[in-house]
Amino acid sequence: MKYIALLIIITVSLFACTDMYEYQEKYEGEIVYPARFDTIIGLVGYERVELELMKAGRIPSKQINLGKAQKTIVEYDDKVVTIDSLVSYVNITGLTSRKLYRFKVYTIDEYGNKSVPQEIALIPFTSDALASMEVSTPRILKSPTAAVVDWPNGLSSVLLDYYGLSFEYEDKDGIVRLGERGENARFFVGNVAAGEDTKIKVDYKIVPLVNGKAILDTVILSDELMIDMPTGSTEFSVAEREVLLANGVETFTSDGVSAIEKLVFPIHANSLQDIFYFPNLKELDLTGGDLFTLPELTYDRNGVVDIVGGGSYSPFMKKTGGMAEANAQSLIDLLESGILEKVTYYSNSMGLDEMLKPYINQGVVEVIQGASSVLIDKQFLLDGNVQSSNFNIDITYPYAGSPVEERIENAYKVACKAKSASLVFALPKEYEFNIEDYRYLKFKVYAPSKDVFSGTYAPFQRLWPRFMNRMWSFGGNSSFGQQYWALDKFSIEDDQLQKWTDVTIDMTEALDKHNRVIILNIGGEPGVTPSEDIIYYFGNIRFEKE
Repeated sequence: MKYIALLIIITVSLFACTDMYEYQEKYEGEIVYPARFDTIIGLVGYERVELELMKAGRIPSKQINLGKAQKTIVEYDDKVVTIDSLVSYVNITGLTSRKLYRFKVYTIDEYGNKSVPQEIALIPFTSDALASMEVSTPRILKSPTAAVVDWPNGLSSVLLDYYGLSFEYEDKDGIVRLGERGENARFFVGNVAAGEDTKIKVDYKIVPLVNGKAILDTVILSDELMIDMPTGSTEFSVAEREVLLANGVETFTSDGVSAIEKLVFPIHANSLQDIFYFPNLKELDLTGGDLFTLPELTYDRNGVVDIVGGGSYSPFMKKTGGMAEANAQSLIDLLESGILEKVTYYSNSMGLDEMLKPYINQGVVEVIQGASSVLIDKQFLLDGNVQSSNFNIDITYPYAGSPVEERIENAYKVACKAKSASLVFALPKEYEFNIEDYRYLKFKVYAPSKDVFSGTYAPFQRLWPRFMNRMWSFGGNSSFGQQYWALDKFSIEDDQLQKWTDVTIDMTEALDKHNRVIILNIGGEPGVTPSEDIIYYFGNIRFEKE
C-alpha cells in the first residue's frame, strides 16, 4: 500500500508540472509596450519642423505621465534623436533638403521597450523654396535726382505675408544710405545721379505661405532694384496743373522748376505729388496764401441761380474727407529727408495733422490756429428757393436799422414768406465743417412780439436747426451721400421775445459726418403759409471753439 501511495503522489506531481509549463508557453515571446503619445501634428518652419505630440497641448515634461515610459525617440531618414525625457513637442532642425521627410516618434521605458510609434510625413520650407519666391513689382516715382519706391496694393500675397523691409543704396557722393520700413513699405531715395542707373538692395521680412498657411518662421528675402534715373529735361507727370500754373510754373521739367524754392497749395488741393519734382524746394505753404480763393458752387433750379463760396478761406472749414494719405506721401518724403525747411498749415484743414506731428515738434511745420470765434460770412448764404419755394424768405443784408445794436455783426432781417421758411448756409462741395476745432455753432436771434404768433401762427415762435451734406435735390454735391441730423424744434420763450437771444448748438454729432449745409428753419414746418410777414433778425452767426 505504501508503494501504491508513493506512485500516486509522483504521478500527480508530474501531471501538475506539465500543466504549469503548458500555461507559460502561451505567453512565451510576448512584448511589453510602454504608453505612447496620443497624437502627432506637424508644423512646417524654415528648414525645420515642429511635431506636436499631446492633445493637451504644450505642457512641461514633469506634467506628462505615460506609465513606465521615460524617454522620447524621433527617427527620420537614417537619424535617431533621443530625448532623455517625455516631451509634448519636438523641434527638428537642419532639414535643408526640399523633400518629403517621414518622422516616427515613440517612447521607451527603462528596459528599452518601445511604444507604438506616431508617424507623419512633412516637407519643410527650405532655402531653395525661398530662392524661387518673388515679391510684387513696385511702383517707382522718379525725378532726375530722387525716386520713391512703393507698393500701392501692398506686398502681401497668396504666397507670403509681408512684415517689413530694409534697403541700402549709394548716393552720388559715395555715401551709403540705409533705411528700414515696417507695414508701410514706401521709401525715398535721394541725392542720386541724374540720367544714371541706381542700384538698391532690398531685404524683405516675410513669412512664406505653404498651401495658404503661414510657416512658423519669419525669413529674409533679398532682392535688387535697378532704377534708371531720368534727366533734368524729362517732362514729369503733373497732378495739380492749375496749382503749379498759379505758382508761376511754365515748364514741367526738373530743370524748368529748379529755381523755385517755395510753393503755395490751396487747402482743397487733392494731391501734393508734384512737389517731388522740385529739386530745390525749401518751403511749402498749405494755406492757399494770397494765390488762391475758395472754389465756387452754383445752384441752378426752380428758376433761381445762386452761388456760394469764393473769397477767403475761414478756419471753421476743412477739406472734405481730408487728403488721401497716398497723395500726401511726397510731403512726408521731403520732410523725412530734410529737404523741406518750412511748411505752413492750418489746423485740421487737410487731414494731415497726425502725419505732420513729428515735424511740428522739430520746428519745421508751423500749424496756424484759427481765432476762437469766426463769423459765417454772406459768401456762404444760399437762397433756399433752389430747393423749394416753401423755403422762401426775404432777406435784407447787411441790415443796419433797429433793432440792431453795436455788438451785432453780420445782421440779417428775415421775412418769412412760406411754410418752411429757412435761412440756409452752404460751403463749396470741396469743404466741410471743421468740428474738431470748432465744436459750437452760435448766433443771436431777435423774434417779434407775442401777438405775431397768435392762432395758427403759434408754431413760428420756434426754430429747427438742421445739418446735412447737401440739399436734397443736389445729390452730386456730396460724394459721401447724405448724413443728415437735426436738433429738436425749440421755442423762443415769451420773455425772450423782442430782445436779442443767444443760441448755442453743440456740433459734436457732426464729428464723424461730412456736413457742409446749415438750415435754420423758422416754425418747424407747421404747414401754414403766413398771410403777413413774420419778421426775424439774426446776427453774429459764427463757429466757436468753446
